[in-house]
Amino acid sequence: MVRKLATISHKAHGQVKHEADLDQALEVAGLGCHNLWSCFVLTLVSISTALDQMGYAVVLPPAACELQISDQARGFIIAMPYIGVLLSSHAWGYLVDTQGRKKTVIFSTLGNGLFGAGAAFMPNLTSFIICKGFSALCLAGPASIPYTYISEIVPPKYRDIMLSLMNSVMLVGTVLATPFAWAILPQEFAIDFGAYIFRPWRLLTIACSIPLLISSILLIFNPESPKYLITQDKHEEALQVLRNMYAVNKRRSPEDYPISRLTNISLPNEKESLFTSIKSHTLPLLKWTYSKWMLLNAFLLFGTFNVLNGLYIWVPEVVNRVFSGGEDNGRTPCQVITQGLNQTMAGEQCNNALEDRTLMISTIAQTSLALFVMIVSCVIKFMSKKTMIIICFWVIGLACILVNFITNQIVFAIILSALIITILNVGCVNAYTVDLIPTHLRGMAVTVSMTLGMTGSIAGSTMAGYMIKDACEPMFYTFGGLLILCGGLSFLLPSSRNLKN
Repeated sequence: MVRKLATISHKAHGQVKHEADLDQALEVAGLGCHNLWSCFVLTLVSISTALDQMGYAVVLPPAACELQISDQARGFIIAMPYIGVLLSSHAWGYLVDTQGRKKTVIFSTLGNGLFGAGAAFMPNLTSFIICKGFSALCLAGPASIPYTYISEIVPPKYRDIMLSLMNSVMLVGTVLATPFAWAILPQEFAIDFGAYIFRPWRLLTIACSIPLLISSILLIFNPESPKYLITQDKHEEALQVLRNMYAVNKRRSPEDYPISRLTNISLPNEKESLFTSIKSHTLPLLKWTYSKWMLLNAFLLFGTFNVLNGLYIWVPEVVNRVFSGGEDNGRTPCQVITQGLNQTMAGEQCNNALEDRTLMISTIAQTSLALFVMIVSCVIKFMSKKTMIIICFWVIGLACILVNFITNQIVFAIILSALIITILNVGCVNAYTVDLIPTHLRGMAVTVSMTLGMTGSIAGSTMAGYMIKDACEPMFYTFGGLLILCGGLSFLLPSSRNLKN
């Protein structure tokens, strides 16, 4: 195919036009400023989404007193984004396929940002939860569409690296939440608007949502996916997108683009009903040949998200409780938390402010570990996926258990910040799903595995909310034990050699 593309590009100088399939057409258009700008904006969407989710963790402690949020309620609020994804992912997926990638990601990102910022002006817990609930229902769009969008606007040979980079750079959003909090929460102001008092945590809520609003504006300048235009029988519009891409990337005139017609176009079967389409893409996955791998991968994702989107989201809160509990004095973190929380919020002075030391150590640790994850993501191709998955599960699982024996607060903060390393397993497990399932069933297989795995986010954040006060040590044993179990089950995954065979 490369030789064929070279011939096409060479003949372009003689104004010879050719037919090509979409992948070849993208190869001819190349990778340059046009694609990279679009990828940058879509990556910014993912970063903004991660910042908004992690923002929950740093906003809730200072908001807890004013809104009277219990630990159990905090667990539910932290789980809301993932509940929203489960409830709305199918609807957003339908809109992506029928209304286009560009329009859908713009409106979902805008909705997520507007409702997220609106929560800052809510006077009580009920209205705050309602506003955050609507924001959560919009989350599935910006959380998933960029992956599809990017894969359809870059040449095939660059797709893996671009998606891997986006997945790694997403960590920037996670890391930015604590510096934002460090800059805003120590400020001392309280503006009385009657229905509510505008304090720093409300400003932080707005700050975490602003990148989503900026991203939705920048998306306006992105082109629509040529693959989507083709599926809608808009061949000329798809070609125009490719011509513009070619012109910007190659610094030539759009008329010099050597492709005049796209071939091998597979249009959807208009006579096939929605039920029939779902059935044809779902029933084959129930065969044991495929279902055994889907169930295994779904459980591995459940364990990953249970910690990554469950316990890890509680890290600022847990670390702050330990640091605000005084000096170590030979006590383990759970002993500090238990002794410091033998009070209820009702009838006692409430003080849930995040300490400067908490924010400083969390920022340094999370930044360092995020850089480590990015580096590992770039060199992961030199290591077996199976080995990487097992190491991540067992190392972080043992770390969770060892937390119950540590008496140094800073070491405790670093270990909890290291939970972010489990994000490496998401890409590796999904890669196994792609390798083990036939092409025409992969989309549904990945969606089902991710959806089942996402329930781990809800279970993890809710479990942490109920156990952090009354069963702190069993909580860390439970999370650690689950990861060690997942590491053991990972031995069932086929080796790279078996996959090739």
